[in-house]
Amino acid sequence: MTKEKDIFSELQTFCDRNHYIDVEDKIPIFICSIGAHIFNSINKCSRCDFDPEKGAEFAIVNCPLRHHNDPIYTPMSRFADTRIHILIRGAKGSGKNVLIDLFCAENTGILWNIGSELGIGFRTMIGANSITEAGMFGSVNEDGAVVGRPLAREMCGGFLCFEEYSAMNMAGHKEHSTDMINQLLTSLDSGRVNKGMKNGWVRYHTRYTLWAGTQPARFELESGLDRRLFIIDIAMNPEREARYKRAQNAQANMSAEERVELADMIIGLREWFVKKMTDSMLNPPKGIHFHEDVEEWIMQESVRSFEADLFRRLAIGYHIMKGTSVDGEGIIQIDLDEKLMEILNISLVMRREVMDADLALIKNTFWKTDLARSTLLKEVAKMITAGDYQTAKRWVEENLIPQKWYREYIPDDGSRKGRKGVVCRFGFTDDEGKLVG
Repeated sequence: MTKEKDIFSELQTFCDRNHYIDVEDKIPIFICSIGAHIFNSINKCSRCDFDPEKGAEFAIVNCPLRHHNDPIYTPMSRFADTRIHILIRGAKGSGKNVLIDLFCAENTGILWNIGSELGIGFRTMIGANSITEAGMFGSVNEDGAVVGRPLAREMCGGFLCFEEYSAMNMAGHKEHSTDMINQLLTSLDSGRVNKGMKNGWVRYHTRYTLWAGTQPARFELESGLDRRLFIIDIAMNPEREARYKRAQNAQANMSAEERVELADMIIGLREWFVKKMTDSMLNPPKGIHFHEDVEEWIMQESVRSFEADLFRRLAIGYHIMKGTSVDGEGIIQIDLDEKLMEILNISLVMRREVMDADLALIKNTFWKTDLARSTLLKEVAKMITAGDYQTAKRWVEENLIPQKWYREYIPDDGSRKGRKGVVCRFGFTDDEGKLVG
């Protein structure tokens, strides 16, 4: 493992010298995402669908991530995927694109490499502002061959960025791209793309990591995407906006000497990431072991069951980028040091603030009331899931059912029968089920 730099402090120093504002709690999550991406490649890239030696129809010739080692992380006897996809929520001017550009902007991004097509470093791309399902995942011609260069296939092993995530959602509501969300769900989760079409199949596995930004007014996640996206929240207020403007003045007035020094820093950081990737692929660990303190943190009540694996991935990515030494058997020991504790706590707070906003809306609207479940589902569909009744059902099951202040019951007076008779109660209850407090 590479140990030349403490990449967390080095990258923060670079951001400070560039007068970046309020990134101390966000940059570490991006670094962990890169580490989780590397580990995912160690675990899964021996099963490459684009290996020219296997006669792949579409081949990525110079992929530095391809190898022939066995998987090392297989919970539930399956090849676990450890990618951390990031969604940044923030108002206009909050710096969402600044974070994406920091890593992936052409020529200046820290992960960008002019030789990526030749197998040097990661592939990076800031995607189009509009995209179709076929452009993202592929289609077939009359002969059954995949046509064009679908991004999910083209960017396998790389970082695919969208400055506005709503482009994906908007495409999913158009007639020619109705399968966008379903394909996105599986490609972000297991990497699988599997489409049965009139003239043939589009079938492959991809391992891109998605980073995207969105505005609060456009924040809309289809059911299941919240399990696959790590949420970063950028809150804006007048004081912070003033700091942004002062920072822009400082950035505009940098001297030529400062700009040269910062360009040298970019080169140094870029070289570090390439070396980290290369060393990790050439000298991979043989496995990982989570210490009890990590499991104890994940078991806290504020971490939902479907979120637990996201935080495990964050811990894996952190230890990869930290350069944690392996033990005598080649196992990475995933423990909870002070820095990882800080990253986990901050990321949990941001996730709760974003993901629980809808929960708070429903709770505050119906607090200390009873209403029929059918009525609740209609209200949830209207207020949260854009009219989708089935998604509203899943939302209630995933978000309301686990809450101690919410319960469903069937009145025992015999006046109602079946599922339609279920009543939803918002509020704390006594031993007899009556609302209290």
